[in-house]
Amino acid sequence: MTDRAVALLMAGGQGLRMGGVLPKPLISALGVPLIERNLLALLAQGFRRLAVSSAAARPEVTAWAQGRGRALVEAIGGELHIFEESHPRGTLGAAAQLRGAACVVVQCADNLTAISFADMVAHHRAAGADMTVASHDEPFTLPFGRLQLDGARIVAYDEKPTLPIPISSGAYVLGPAALQHIPTGGRRDTPDVVRDLIAAGGAVSAFRHASPWLDVNTPEALRRAVARVKAEPTLEQIAAPELEVVGAVITAGERGPLLEWRPEGASTYAGRWDTPGGKIEPGEAPAAAIARELEEELGWGRAEVRPLCVFDDLDVSSGRWVRHHVFTGAAPSAPQAREGQRVAWSASLDDEAPLASPARRALAYLEAAS
Repeated sequence: MTDRAVALLMAGGQGLRMGGVLPKPLISALGVPLIERNLLALLAQGFRRLAVSSAAARPEVTAWAQGRGRALVEAIGGELHIFEESHPRGTLGAAAQLRGAACVVVQCADNLTAISFADMVAHHRAAGADMTVASHDEPFTLPFGRLQLDGARIVAYDEKPTLPIPISSGAYVLGPAALQHIPTGGRRDTPDVVRDLIAAGGAVSAFRHASPWLDVNTPEALRRAVARVKAEPTLEQIAAPELEVVGAVITAGERGPLLEWRPEGASTYAGRWDTPGGKIEPGEAPAAAIARELEEELGWGRAEVRPLCVFDDLDVSSGRWVRHHVFTGAAPSAPQAREGQRVAWSASLDDEAPLASPARRALAYLEAAS
């Protein structure tokens, strides 16, 4: 259902509420920028025509889209368009550049969610909608006591109740009629398009979901997002993996963790430093696989490791979805490079050393656990 849809990531905001130097879409949650998490989710759900809207005033987002973003999309056979806004265009303004598409899926690049956008597109088409708004119930606690009345008679008294309120999840599907209500080059926000469509007799549908959802707008929201990612497998295990591997973040005081160089001819993550590990053999449990790999590669037959995290990642060098089962522990002895591989303690590497994306994520998990 995603073959004729275009997915647009809105990343044109200034991100001033986060209080840092990076725009919000580039702030990382457990080693992955928010915009990359959203892009990976869309790719995992089958979208191959994608676009990113960025602000000219924040060229870092454009640079990310031209580099890492385009590499991810093209690795899996997709195409990426980048729209740079010279002035703020609101939550939907950039979608005007996609007129002619059968439908446009719009997602805010700084939201964190496990919404199935493929299911949302299917709902939009089945409903015959001009626009679909993702919606979920958000609990709000009233600061007062709520009275339930029968005329002047009080029949119940609820002290500061928490009520589920249906809200917009900041994700939309726009059909051709909705796109016509967005002026080319001008500003347009979601409420304006919804009101205009309703006034014109158009069909605006709600796609109800109960998926994890967070609006990452403040440092506190980012802390909640990190906790949610650690707790929700659907935020990290997003694809049908083509390959399952194990890795280990092995530390040794101030020198660690240990990394291995994957040469340019490697089958995955070529030309990068990565954590020690390898493929899981058929019928092999991840714990058994990492024990075997550490002994074969480094001579650590008695390494004591514990599970750290599990996540899916798209490998740019091979175009494959890889599920990583990552463990951590202390080095039992000095490593022996038994397979002639190049190894180094990360503290000895230059800050600019190329790090494989799974290693970056694994190190972020270790830091969050400490």
